[in-house]
Amino acid sequence: MSEAAPWKGLDTTRKPHFIGYDQAERMVAALMDRAAGWNPDAVVAIVRGGLVPATMAAAMLALPLAMAGWDRRSGRVTWLGERPRGRLLVVDDCCATGATMRAVLADCAAAGSETLSLTIVHDPETTGYVPDLSHPMTDYFRLPWERGEATPAARARRTGGEPADRAFEAPFIGLDLDGIFLPDITRDDYAADLEAALARRAELTPFATLPHFSPDRAVVITGRPDIDEAPTRAWLARHGHGGLPLQMRPAGTSTDLDSVARYKAEAATRWGCTHFVESEPEQAIRIAAHAPHLVVSWWSAEEARHWVVGAAIQR
Repeated sequence: MSEAAPWKGLDTTRKPHFIGYDQAERMVAALMDRAAGWNPDAVVAIVRGGLVPATMAAAMLALPLAMAGWDRRSGRVTWLGERPRGRLLVVDDCCATGATMRAVLADCAAAGSETLSLTIVHDPETTGYVPDLSHPMTDYFRLPWERGEATPAARARRTGGEPADRAFEAPFIGLDLDGIFLPDITRDDYAADLEAALARRAELTPFATLPHFSPDRAVVITGRPDIDEAPTRAWLARHGHGGLPLQMRPAGTSTDLDSVARYKAEAATRWGCTHFVESEPEQAIRIAAHAPHLVVSWWSAEEARHWVVGAAIQR
């Protein structure tokens, strides 16, 4: 079956089902009884994506691990190290067109090896190859090593019909504004005298040290309301950051902590961020819970350092 449907990651409103390392290991483990029953002699990882699940499988089965790569342009399969012999469990993370898996399986068969294919997951609505061992999932899924597949550059490539290419998957950073670029004005200040607080904020200068980011791979996602867009853009331009895209909180979005965190998480997903840097620790935790596919950091301007945070929502 050829790939009939477009890649689901092109829908920027679709929140991915994130399969973390722990869940990936459990999903691999659930396939090991059938893999062990086939009695393989070695595990083959298709690099890069198959390296993590293949390592898991090789450790669970106490088998040697070999690595193979496929060059899409030349159609050649190459081996990183010695080619294994015998019955081979060939592992990738997932299957889209199936071209990579088919090429490696054919190369193994040409060398006289029997093969069994395994992936963590496949989408039966879009895949061009169904592995022998795999978990079907029709949700748009994302694995930890695939965060870059939905960056703006990677999406533009896929929109044009080009295959995924790691050269376009460099990290894309979402940045909070107040508390990251400049000191934050407290809610009490706004409540006491809104006009004076806004005027004072406009005169603030940037922090001497900012989180590391590339201006061409970053977006500012702020909780400031969209009615403040003009003065916010003017401040950024005045201090050398006028080229950064700016996402303001839409009118009608609630200002409670969780609603703002949800808005930032959804905006970062639409923009194709791989990382998000937040200045308020509880909000960072909430963003991480709403968007586990992001690497979320709490940034302390006072210490000029950040902490990576993780969270899960209790249902």
